Amino acid sequence: MSSKLTSRKLGVILLAISVLIIASVAAYVYYESQKPGNKNLGEIMINWYIPDYDKLVSDSDLIVVATVTSKKGVWGTDDGEKPSGFGIYKSGIYTEYTFRPDDVLKGNTTTIIGRAQGGEVDGYTLTATQTSSFEVGDQVLLFLTANKDADGNRILWYYIHWPGVFTETGDGIFTNDVYGNISTEQLKQDIASGSAA
Repeated sequence: MSSKLTSRKLGVILLAISVLIIASVAAYVYYESQKPGNKNLGEIMINWYIPDYDKLVSDSDLIVVATVTSKKGVWGTDDGEKPSGFGIYKSGIYTEYTFRPDDVLKGNTTTIIGRAQGGEVDGYTLTATQTSSFEVGDQVLLFLTANKDADGNRILWYYIHWPGVFTETGDGIFTNDVYGNISTEQLKQDIASGSAA
């Protein structure tokens, strides 16, 4: 009788192992079938909060005229490295820029690393609406907010939010579709007098 119980127990164990193997294979096949064939992660819709000019100035941790010195795609992880498994879909993709500050109007910095949502990395692409895009050599006026940890300490890079990015038109004038033209001289006066704070 004890040999029948042992055979029965062995049969249950083998059945359980078989079910686990089949479930693992099915999960892997499902995961692989959900990957986009062309590694296009789709498009994300971004609807930025658009503050008035005074709030844009007062809420920015750093306001700077800067030149783009590098551009690369990174994963939306703290270190920019590729996540494993489904983390690819959760982390998102950013375009990371390095800027050389030409004129720091608010805050203090020597090098600026900023990230804008969307981009391409490791053959994967993610498109983002209402986002900023620059090329190396472009000069821009940036209103940036810091990426902060739970204690409020700045971590390595800044967020680049579309309404806070202005392109150069010449002679110290920068423009974007939301706020129109901004003179850096007037902006300096506004920051100094606190009229925009």
